Amino acid sequence: MLFSEIIGQDAVKKRLIASAKDGRVSHALLFLGPEGAGNLALTIAFAQYMVCENRGETDSCGTCPACVKMNKLVHPDVTYSFPVATRKNEKIEGPRSIDYISEWRKAVLENPYLNYNEWVVQLDIENKQGLISVHEAADIVSRLSLKSVESPFRIVIIWYPERLNLPAANKLLKIIEEPPENVFFFLVAEQFDQILPTIISRTQLVKVNRIENEDLIRLLMTKHELSAASARKIAHRSDGNYFEAQQLLQQGDVETDQHTWFIQWMRSCYKFDFQEILGFTDEFSAMSREQQKGRLLFALDIIRECLMINYAENTLVKLDGTELEDIKKFAKLINRTNAPKFAEAINDACFHTERNANVKILFTNLSIQLSGLLRMPELAIQPA
Repeated sequence: MLFSEIIGQDAVKKRLIASAKDGRVSHALLFLGPEGAGNLALTIAFAQYMVCENRGETDSCGTCPACVKMNKLVHPDVTYSFPVATRKNEKIEGPRSIDYISEWRKAVLENPYLNYNEWVVQLDIENKQGLISVHEAADIVSRLSLKSVESPFRIVIIWYPERLNLPAANKLLKIIEEPPENVFFFLVAEQFDQILPTIISRTQLVKVNRIENEDLIRLLMTKHELSAASARKIAHRSDGNYFEAQQLLQQGDVETDQHTWFIQWMRSCYKFDFQEILGFTDEFSAMSREQQKGRLLFALDIIRECLMINYAENTLVKLDGTELEDIKKFAKLINRTNAPKFAEAINDACFHTERNANVKILFTNLSIQLSGLLRMPELAIQPA
């Protein structure tokens, strides 16, 4: 992967390139940033730049044998560790990344902005949580006992160290702190507070920020051929998260006003018109899973906008025009007390939607929950 293929992040790219040119790359880097910012893509691009046989001033050459292999994620001196778990009926004792490397390569090559939840879905491990276990840690140590094959460097990319358990971390601590010569650890994370402190203390932080709106809008217009208005709407809704932007594109609702659907659904909930709620349930169940998730995530977005309207500066509100006027009316029913309950109910619905719950029961139950939260007059925001 080339740096030029990464959306935005120009300042980070420049710092990484400069450190490689000057030979000042830390033996352990922690690429930390929010979902969809491009942490993994950026890390792979940097690894490619380090092993490239014909580096340019601002990027890898993209054509040397090392770059060709990196583009397929098969370079022998760059290895990957990531959360895994056994599938139903699999008889693997102590599953390791190498057991699922084909699935990993396919997933990342299809979308280097992959997130953890999507990886778990693609891995098809049902309700299990992916884990980087002590068996994986032992495998990493074993790999590093071998000499490099083609490059002067050996690089271990650990994706989602949040899922590194304590025994695995303990086994890796010494080698991360004092790796063999020309061995580098690149950890790629999203949630700082879920990483073990002993791991954090042995790494140098590379902060990756959310993608700038203008960078994302430009990409949506050029790569996805969206109109400026549609690109701006998706960029605002995805809030610098390219994975989320891709989900919105897949839902096929880019040119429609989902807010109209949301407002009508909320009116049915507020009135507790059960027949109307059942109508929305039928409509929701007829959608694809991605569209269902999209509607729920849009609802979550609107709750955030309501809080911004009620309690923050107008500059933080991402809506405008007719959408803003409609949501301002709804916002009177949302406040600090019931908003967290709204968010929890919708997040739970998203979680179970991803895991193939009965959609009709799920959505009906969610509508009843939200109806109760809306029909609490003492919690409503009074007009000024």
